[in-house]
Amino acid sequence: MLTVRQALCVGPGIALILGLSTCLAQPARQNRVSPAPDAPAEAHQQQMQVLAVVNGHQITREQIANACLSRFGESVLESIVNKQLVFNECQRAGIIITEQDVNDEIVRKAASFNMSADAYLNLICTQRKLNEDRYKNDFVWQEMALRRLAASEIEVTPQDIQERIETEFGAKVQIREIVCPGRGQAAQLLAEARQDPARFGQLAKTRSANPNSAAVKGLLPPISRHTAPPELEQLVFAMQPGDVSDVIEVAGQLLIVKCERVFPAVEVAPQDLPAVHERIIDELSEDRLAQAAVGLFERLQQTVRIVNVYNDKVLSQQQPGVAATLDGVPITLDFLAEECIARFGTPMLSAEINRLVLQQELQRRNIQVTEADITEEIGRAAEADGFTGPDGKPNIDGWIASMTGDDLSRTDALVADTVWPTCALKKLVAGEVTVSEDDLQKGFSANYGPRVEVLAIVFNDHRQALKVWQMAAANRSEEYFGQLANQYSVDPASQANFGQVPPIQRHGGKPELEEEAFSLAAGEISKVIQEGENYLILFCTGQTTPVVTEFAAVRDLLFKHILDQKTYVAMGEKGRQLFTDSQIDNFLEGTSQPGKAAEAIARQAGNPQR
Repeated sequence: MLTVRQALCVGPGIALILGLSTCLAQPARQNRVSPAPDAPAEAHQQQMQVLAVVNGHQITREQIANACLSRFGESVLESIVNKQLVFNECQRAGIIITEQDVNDEIVRKAASFNMSADAYLNLICTQRKLNEDRYKNDFVWQEMALRRLAASEIEVTPQDIQERIETEFGAKVQIREIVCPGRGQAAQLLAEARQDPARFGQLAKTRSANPNSAAVKGLLPPISRHTAPPELEQLVFAMQPGDVSDVIEVAGQLLIVKCERVFPAVEVAPQDLPAVHERIIDELSEDRLAQAAVGLFERLQQTVRIVNVYNDKVLSQQQPGVAATLDGVPITLDFLAEECIARFGTPMLSAEINRLVLQQELQRRNIQVTEADITEEIGRAAEADGFTGPDGKPNIDGWIASMTGDDLSRTDALVADTVWPTCALKKLVAGEVTVSEDDLQKGFSANYGPRVEVLAIVFNDHRQALKVWQMAAANRSEEYFGQLANQYSVDPASQANFGQVPPIQRHGGKPELEEEAFSLAAGEISKVIQEGENYLILFCTGQTTPVVTEFAAVRDLLFKHILDQKTYVAMGEKGRQLFTDSQIDNFLEGTSQPGKAAEAIARQAGNPQR
């Protein structure tokens, strides 16, 4: 594996394979965008041509290259071109980024997380499944080059710093909102809210058109300066606790808001200001870099004649093996394919392995996935995602456009990656899933039964939870419990909302929490409940009143919903089982598993498993 320093000395061909950036410490010796003519064949001989073997069936490098190209070729080609444009511009502007510059930047990034450079590199490379050279060349160098080229556009002014300080440390206002369903109801809602401001939360819960905030009685996280639409910010910062606003239009919605509480500004100690300024400058620069890069690439593209051969059928026939040209210099398809594999080969190979495992099981059981199955599944998915026409039928074209980003050339990939595996797994579990009467009763209770309205405090330490529980038990009021949640909860939502969380339903998958919540009466405090690695305390404020009370009215709907849920659970289990039972050698990741058949043979022969 070449290091950055070694790549600096081997010429632009290899440097491009490593990310185009590594030749900047010295002038490029040739104006070459792709590797030298003999490099692809030489590299081809050294590469693994079989990337995996699944139950004796090979998955080749060519298969993965084609799969990656069809899905990611266009975006990777754009990235390659942009990187070359940045490389060229840095040379023109005399910008040199050395290996030491890159290493110093990594040290700086690591220090911002209180980590050593080695620990930071290991974490980043593990998370992104990259080697160090690729991370340095494709990410750190590129970011540094863009920052230097766009320095004037990402400059942070004293006003920018002051506004961010006001956002982080300035006063904050917490409000409840009612989103009015329409102008006709806005006046009535406003009159009711002002007649009894204490019932504002209840009005938000039952009448607001925003189901997310209605679930917590309209309560929103505290609003800071420079974070909300100007008309809303101006309004709320002029209010006092208990005030109810007029109807105001914000982003096309009609709102009524009530001021719940005002948090005073937090003073920053003078000795801490330099560190705060430095952090803010870094954060704002990062935020603006992506925006500046778009404009920079657009300008640089005007300086070079770029011909996209890859997406042009006529040019592809005239220039076989070429993906694009920059001022007549080619970027080869081989190079593009290898870049695609380098970036997306690992997840693509995993997907191909899973697909092959499903194909083998379908073949073994003589089951086929037909075009009719594909069409039916697309219609089901469209309907489930809300894509229906005026006649109530699935809007398949709309769903496909949404899933492909209006790029219909990606339809085949969508079918292969999402629709076909779903159809295959459904066929494999057909007849294995049943819905019992008990399932239906539990489903009715979960979806239509009463729910417990609570305030919650979340802890990651049992001792702290016991300490706060004693404080809450000594003063059993809703207001005091909310203050404790704001002070001690480690969950950002319950902390910001003074403990308010969505109501707790039955059969939601957390039996101990549900049992404790439904045992509480209004005004009671729960015991300390362990939920995974966290601990919770609940304060019960009451129960919701069910709207649907007749089981028969929703039985068919529940049956379909539960059948779908249980089917998808069974599909997941089937997929995991088939994968575990398969003999898989993944040479790209260097992993191997013997599979059920190989294990049985080994046991019969008295040999240890591989």
